[in-house]
Amino acid sequence: MATLLHGTTRHRAEKIVVEGPDPKSLGPEGFSTYLESGPFLFGPPADYARKKAALPECKNDRGPAILAFDVPDDIIALAIDEYFPLSQGLVQFDEGKGLEELRAAWSTLAKEIRPV
Repeated sequence: MATLLHGTTRHRAEKIVVEGPDPKSLGPEGFSTYLESGPFLFGPPADYARKKAALPECKNDRGPAILAFDVPDDIIALAIDEYFPLSQGLVQFDEGKGLEELRAAWSTLAKEIRPV
């Protein structure tokens, strides 16, 4: 079991907590998360959350936030491959790469929204 972090806005984090990561609203980057311990290959989740919250389309999303949640190792393993080794700290869930399994387990996972 590992804690993963997803930088976003408070509004979006609250929606994800309730509904899980929605494949229809994910961009080309899938559902990108980082191991809580890092490393943070593309910068810390808090920085991403701040940038996201600063976008004009997110002006009413109540500021930056981090969604932290615990995921079993076997689900994390589905998202790992030669392009995204766990040593990079990035865990990207895509369709066919753990996203379906993550969504199936979502209601059972411990989750919290952390302020940035």
